[in-house]
Amino acid sequence: MNDAEDAPSRLIRGGFVRQAHSGFFHLLPLGLRIQEKLEKLIDKHMSILGASKASLSSFSAPALWKRSGRYSSQYKGDNAELFQLKDRKGTDYILSPTHEEEITTLVDKVVTSYKQLPLFLYQISRKYRDEPRPRQGLLRTREFLMKDLYTFDASPQNAAKSYDEARTAYKSFFDELRIPYLVVKADSGAIGGDLSHEYHFPTTSGEDTILSCNSCSYAVNEELARKPGSAGMERSTVDLASYKSWFGLSKDRSHLIEAILPQGIASGKILPPQQEAPELNPYLLKTLYPELDLGIEDPVGTFVGYWTKHQSSTESQATQSPLIPKLSRIYDYRVPQRSINTSSFGEDQNDLTKRVCDIVGNHTTKSELSQDLSRFQPGDKCPDCGNYSIKVQQAIELGHTFYLGDRYSKPMNASFNRPPSQPASSNTAVSQKQSQSLAAKKDQAYFQMGCHGIGISRMIAAVADSLATKQGLQWPRVMAPFEAAILATEENTGAAEQVWDLLAKPADAWHALDAVLDDRKDKGLGWKLKDADLIGFPIVIVLGSKFSQQGVCEVSIPRLGIRLEKVAMGDLRDFIGAKLDQI
Repeated sequence: MNDAEDAPSRLIRGGFVRQAHSGFFHLLPLGLRIQEKLEKLIDKHMSILGASKASLSSFSAPALWKRSGRYSSQYKGDNAELFQLKDRKGTDYILSPTHEEEITTLVDKVVTSYKQLPLFLYQISRKYRDEPRPRQGLLRTREFLMKDLYTFDASPQNAAKSYDEARTAYKSFFDELRIPYLVVKADSGAIGGDLSHEYHFPTTSGEDTILSCNSCSYAVNEELARKPGSAGMERSTVDLASYKSWFGLSKDRSHLIEAILPQGIASGKILPPQQEAPELNPYLLKTLYPELDLGIEDPVGTFVGYWTKHQSSTESQATQSPLIPKLSRIYDYRVPQRSINTSSFGEDQNDLTKRVCDIVGNHTTKSELSQDLSRFQPGDKCPDCGNYSIKVQQAIELGHTFYLGDRYSKPMNASFNRPPSQPASSNTAVSQKQSQSLAAKKDQAYFQMGCHGIGISRMIAAVADSLATKQGLQWPRVMAPFEAAILATEENTGAAEQVWDLLAKPADAWHALDAVLDDRKDKGLGWKLKDADLIGFPIVIVLGSKFSQQGVCEVSIPRLGIRLEKVAMGDLRDFIGAKLDQI
């Protein structure tokens, strides 16, 4: 296997998946076995938690999403990621990327009393997202498999307890996988809620950046990280040679944001910060400007194109829009005050920047805040303990837990008969309409919810990406397509079958291995050995010339560094059994 070979290529060459269309993949038998083993392991830990399994329809209705507020905020317009369709009668449907609205509606119809709570429901289902740029194989697709656990409780205190129980179940699940993982505090994003944690697989090809401290327990997604004392810092008075600008644009295309930093902090190119401005912290700007859309590749060009088209419309159409184009500037604390007073948009007044100035007119604001706009670097000061011991890692998100509270139950008016001593509403304000709705239902309270996801498709890709060597993949035993592969020369086929019976169908209480006998007659032993390495079986047992001459098998366990170790057939079970808990 080539060191430069990526995870999608490994999975395709190993016979696990095939790409059907852009962002869509077929699972082949080996890939399906991995998926089914992950599902079985999830079922085990959800059963221990006391969750019941359900299966919700992949179709949802825009009306539900409008009630929750998600359809109009994130999933509408040029940046929409929803697959939407109509039936022959013209009825609108959505292929669900998540099921919060549907599960809330369902539970509201069947749960009427606090005596029926807590309720834990989970499903393993296909989800759909109209990803604009599918990439990295199973990591960023338009169709993906996820496990979703939804919890419903009668009070915030009980919901917090359920949240902790779900986190415990997640820890047990990831521990049993025997893969390295990180648990970090995270931003709740489009799902919403007040508390969330992410479960990450550390890898250099990960899309997320994780910050942790070598001196304390601080661990967060970069999206939540803020440098200590970054607000209100004393502005620099030192002259710097030149400055660079980073640009961002709001979701409604009305607000262009320019961040000014010393040269070397930002890129002069108008491209996504993830690619071209690695030292700028775009998530800090997202906090300051919540409407900012970090997914726009060319903010300035998009802004100009949108408003050129908008302003060329008829006078009557133009006056109907409440949007006003505006430009905001924010400056890193290292930019001197006198430079702020004299700076103007764009060092080079080319046609594009001139057009921006013409569009915004007098609608330009300058932030008076003094901020450190740069990203954390290794060795930076920890916001918690104050030591200069920050560690920066790239990682792939595998799971996410959210405490939602009444984020969905309140706007969807999902309630139950509360205990006599419990207040009628949550600790957050409710609208007059919602208050009247609750008042109409005597002694009602909103469900306190949590949702907890695991990306099964992503997990397959993440392990294929990171737990691999030059020889091939290295699946953890609990998710490998087969725990062991038995390979033999043609003359040792009979003995190989005996080994399979010994390991896969033991007559006693010994742990039965999920083993496969490679009995392909058109392939030689050398080819089979290379194929077994590529596929990534945790245990490979070879009956070759050493078996013919000495009566011993050769056992390889790649994750433990064991390669073709001689073991007598009678000792196979003891030898393998002693290693199972390590792989």
